[in-house]
Amino acid sequence: MSFGSNLEKLRKECKISQSKLGSALGITQQMISSYEKDISSPNIETLIKIADFFEISIDRLVGHIVKSENPESQKIQFDHLFDSFSFEDKERCLFILKTLLLDREKANEKFLKKKNG
Repeated sequence: MSFGSNLEKLRKECKISQSKLGSALGITQQMISSYEKDISSPNIETLIKIADFFEISIDRLVGHIVKSENPESQKIQFDHLFDSFSFEDKERCLFILKTLLLDREKANEKFLKKKNG
């Protein structure tokens, strides 16, 4: 996916107009439109503002996939899947991950109590 396609997808997922996004970033609606149509590209400062606004990495924003010696690594698979989720699905995924970590902590505490108790 191109930067413009990614930007448009993110903007629509967040249900924000080009005009409102432009205002939030200090640029015009026309500039947002030209980015989404891949007519022009933002400078690095604007790219950082956009990534910060959507709380994503610049890599994801521009569609860059880090090349790895092991393309089947779990991190790459996870990152690819996570990036494809909607905002709501990402929230659910984070909730599940936090729950898994909390369960592991509780199991470890229980084990230590049993071992030392």
